[in-house]
Amino acid sequence: MAIGEKLWEGKAKTMGMAIKGANADGVSLEYTWMADVKGMGKAKGVDGNILFTGNTMISPTGGGGTMGTGMFTTMTGDMAVIKGSGYGKPEGAKGKGVGIWNFMTMSQKLAWMNMTVAITTQEGDPMWKEFDLVVWEWK
Repeated sequence: MAIGEKLWEGKAKTMGMAIKGANADGVSLEYTWMADVKGMGKAKGVDGNILFTGNTMISPTGGGGTMGTGMFTTMTGDMAVIKGSGYGKPEGAKGKGVGIWNFMTMSQKLAWMNMTVAITTQEGDPMWKEFDLVVWEWK
C-alpha cells in the first residue's frame, strides 16, 4: 500500500453539529462541514467545494469513528458524490483525523474519480470548528 499524489487541499469549516444520542460508548454526533479545495497532481485545475455530512460516535477518551456522505462540486459545475469513513482523535491542542473516500460521478471530466480511492487527513482545532483538509490518491 502506498499513498499516491496529493489531489486536493483546502480549509474546512464546520457548519453545524447535533447530538443524536449518548450511552456508555460515548456521544453520537451528526455534523456538516464545507471546504474550498484546490486541485493538484491528477486533479490540477479541478478546484471546487466539498459539502460533507457525517455521523460519529465520540468515545469517553475523545476519539471516534465516522461514516458520511458528501458532494464535490467544481467551479465549472461538475459534481461527484463522496462516500467516506474515518477516525479522529484529540492530540494535545489539536484534532487530527484520517479517512478513506470513494467517489461516484456521471461527469465525463471527472470520470477518473470513479476508479479513485482517496486517503484524507484533517488537522485543526480540537472542537473541529476549522481544519485543514488534504486528499491523497491511494495507490
